[in-house]
Amino acid sequence: MIDIHSHILWGVDDGAHSLADSLEMCRIAYDDGIRTIVATPHTLNGLYQNDRTSILAKVQELNEVISNQLLVNSSSTNNGSRITDNELRNRLSVTRSELTYQLSVTRSHSQSRTTDNKYPGANSKSLITNNQFQLRILPGADVCLCEGTLCQLEGGRVTTLGDGGKCLLLEFPIHGIPHGAEKVLFQLIARGIIPIISHPERNLEIGRRPRRYHEMIRMGCLGQLTAMSLTGGFGPGVMRVAERLLTKGLVHLIASDSHSTDGRPPILSHAVHAAATIVGREEAWKMVTEYPRAILEGRRPDFPEPKPVE
Repeated sequence: MIDIHSHILWGVDDGAHSLADSLEMCRIAYDDGIRTIVATPHTLNGLYQNDRTSILAKVQELNEVISNQLLVNSSSTNNGSRITDNELRNRLSVTRSELTYQLSVTRSHSQSRTTDNKYPGANSKSLITNNQFQLRILPGADVCLCEGTLCQLEGGRVTTLGDGGKCLLLEFPIHGIPHGAEKVLFQLIARGIIPIISHPERNLEIGRRPRRYHEMIRMGCLGQLTAMSLTGGFGPGVMRVAERLLTKGLVHLIASDSHSTDGRPPILSHAVHAAATIVGREEAWKMVTEYPRAILEGRRPDFPEPKPVE
């Protein structure tokens, strides 16, 4: 499965607090069947900037740690106590400069790479592997839609999903849809960028009066449903809205929007099962595989027109 919305990068927003948390979230996601995670820290929401350069660097660092096999048993020490980030880094068998050298050698000799190579290439778009894991971490951002969104994007400061320049994950304030949102969305679409509206089921205005959101979907936007919304994690009211949006064809992707290892973990399988009872197993599965894969490849999946709303 592919998780296109995750606050898995540590110390950049209200998601993972430490490197150990990030790695434990990776373990949980892998155990759930997730093989690609898009790291999408909050951006332009008044609290966190998280420009493209800093996100790419943080994703690269996480991939390097994973590739050095620190993912296995990384969250605790031998006596079961919580491990610190410094202790995690001390487990590296090489210094940072040696690791950088090994990575550069690996990339320049990719054709002659052997199974004995201890340090596989770990750029942000490569397949990250070790003895037990195959996990891919990609860059992205959970961008607060505002008047400055387009300017920030054109200035290269906002990160698109997978850093592919084709799809942008956008977040509305929880209480409503910003004034002039349609204008910004139209400008993005006119530039060939697919806007993906994150967790619309948790937006109070959309829950009460979905017609405006319905028109955004008809305009060309996509909707991303939070997994826990569909399984009751945000309460019965949000779950009912999630089910209604799903029934009306107004959401197209399921993502975890994970923030932690416990309260909001990176788990998709439960939501896929719940979605299957509404749209069928095949369609529910596509929402975490085929559709997000197309998004990361810069392609718009072929979705039917949404059904009318009251």
